Amino acid sequence: MKAVDAAVIGGGPAGIAAAAAASRAGLKTVLLEKEPFVGGIPVKGYMTTLCGLYRIPPGSNRSEMLYDGVVRDFIRDLMDFDSVQHPVRMGKSDVLLFRPESFAAAASRLLENEPCLEVLCPVRFCEAEVSGNRIKSIAYILNARRCWIRTGAVIDASGDAEVCRAVDACLLFADETRQVPAIVFPLFNVAAEQISGVVCARWHMMIQRAVEEEVLPPHAASVSFLPAPDPNTLQVKLNLGLLIKNNPEISKDRLAQKGNEVKERLIRFFKHNIRDFKNCTTLSGASPVLHREGIRGQGVYVLARQDVLSAQKFSDAAARGCWPVEQWEENGNFSVHYPPEGQYYEIPKRCLKSSALENLFMAGKSISADSGAIASARVIGCCLATGQAAAKLAVDVV
Repeated sequence: MKAVDAAVIGGGPAGIAAAAAASRAGLKTVLLEKEPFVGGIPVKGYMTTLCGLYRIPPGSNRSEMLYDGVVRDFIRDLMDFDSVQHPVRMGKSDVLLFRPESFAAAASRLLENEPCLEVLCPVRFCEAEVSGNRIKSIAYILNARRCWIRTGAVIDASGDAEVCRAVDACLLFADETRQVPAIVFPLFNVAAEQISGVVCARWHMMIQRAVEEEVLPPHAASVSFLPAPDPNTLQVKLNLGLLIKNNPEISKDRLAQKGNEVKERLIRFFKHNIRDFKNCTTLSGASPVLHREGIRGQGVYVLARQDVLSAQKFSDAAARGCWPVEQWEENGNFSVHYPPEGQYYEIPKRCLKSSALENLFMAGKSISADSGAIASARVIGCCLATGQAAAKLAVDVV
């Protein structure tokens, strides 16, 4: 049986940061990823805005990055790939625009340079062996064959607490009435030179009118427009809350099918009714449904919504966060609540430590947080940071 010091489950933002940080700390590390590539949702979901990296100090108009180490190295490579010099302002926060293919390339580069790290993909984590209060080994499926790895520590960066569930640890469950899933897709060859609030408002008015006239279904109105790094390109985010509300027993497969049907109807409407979109194109194939909130492992401490909004500090701080609490509700409403201006909150080590097993840690969307807190901490920047922090904690138990 292969033996490692640390096993990281999930190759998204949290997983790549955890794996690289563990390797840099001298731990023999293995990363398991179910897709044939690393990068996770930013790549699979074709995202273009990286949130949660920067805070804007009081009295300043310039933002500063919250993180260092592996996170800073990864972001520097990502910016180099895309020839991006600085973040852009979106609302009250700064975000980094990126290309999904560059995110995948930067993630691969980060991991390839780590001599103590082995990346296994595509493989599927399936089981964990527990002895006492520790995980002794984990299993994954490769080519229909079950393979076992003995490990000193496990980091659950799966985004849906796959390891926590496999060992029957205490769980925190998603509230998708306040964090509805979405489909994100790009539109190329858009005639608008700049995506301004005024332009988006005009588009929204035309979509709403089409809904009222029953040209489009009601859930087609739950769209938002996001910037992209390339000219004449934008991202469309279609929130699926109303679709779920009107079909409460809908299966995941059916939701994906219906969501993509609405996407296609929206694109046809754009091309035929809005001059800016006359020649627009998009990627071929169906878009995946992106779940903002998943199942999480319960840690020694559960980060609370009020911790985020009060910019709470902790004596055992492991990572920082500054993104607002975003709520996307099933009735189509969107709300955002910010920490105090220019401040950040801290995520204690206790949120990354499983309450059940001494060598199981959570990172990214799987950290111990309530629905309000994870509505902030789930963004890419914070996921990278908690991945790096979880690796540092793993060092102490190996």
